[in-house]
Amino acid sequence: MNMDKLKSLMLVAELGSVSAASAAVHLTQAAVSQHIKDLEEDMGLALIDRSRRPVTLTKDGEELVAVTRVMLKQWNEYREKKCKTELGGNLILGHVRSAITGTVANALTVLRTKYPKLTIKLVTASGVTKHLALDVVNHKIDASFGVGPIRLPDEVLWRPYCQERFYVIASRGFRSRTDEELLMRGPYLRHKPLLLEETMIDREMKKRGIKADPIMELDSYNSILLMVEHGVGVGIVPDSYLSKQTFSSLHCVPFGTPPLTREMGLMVRHDSQHLPLVNLLWEAIKGFSVSPLKRK
Repeated sequence: MNMDKLKSLMLVAELGSVSAASAAVHLTQAAVSQHIKDLEEDMGLALIDRSRRPVTLTKDGEELVAVTRVMLKQWNEYREKKCKTELGGNLILGHVRSAITGTVANALTVLRTKYPKLTIKLVTASGVTKHLALDVVNHKIDASFGVGPIRLPDEVLWRPYCQERFYVIASRGFRSRTDEELLMRGPYLRHKPLLLEETMIDREMKKRGIKADPIMELDSYNSILLMVEHGVGVGIVPDSYLSKQTFSSLHCVPFGTPPLTREMGLMVRHDSQHLPLVNLLWEAIKGFSVSPLKRK
């Protein structure tokens, strides 16, 4: 029995559709559908009811998923036990500047505690996701944090761990109700990474026809937050930079309708010897990846 095929069935059951399951395992919908058909042929049983939406398991399907969960739990426990005594060496991780958050720090701490023989080195490398992806392809770094959505080289696997929404932030003295009003009133503080001429924020503002001339360009969201807190101007940051206390002390409005979002993830080669370790890091980060504002 193929574990990957069982995983596909379990995720279809949990997420309610083949498309959602395919995104979670980074396969095409056709591949996930084929996994389920293969399982049905191997067992001579119908596992899902294809006449209903969302996808519904048959009784046999439910029983197989229950068994799969137990198997995966036991496998993960065994893997962690073996890795704890054997896992070591050096892991070189690239990153974009805005990817290093408290969530990532917590996950790295957990990983280092579990695997004390492991050494982790964080390097900025080029600092732009598309360049970091090429560094991963060319074995300059083992893996990298990045920001999506982005088209990656075929050799690179994308492991998303959270979705962040953007907010326009200003001091409490601003009374504007909409994001556009806040940005037009300004003065505008633009986020401008050193090696990136145009950001997704810039593209969204251009798309909506919002013309706000920046009085200042800053290369980190923390710097923008600091300037806004001191009343210098109005900026745009992801919600991971806004604690509950900060959110309540500032005037914060979602940027866009629906709000503009960015996806944070890990990039690693499909054939990397470090893939199991990167997957462990990915799982640890997902465990901490809850917005500090706890908003959907």
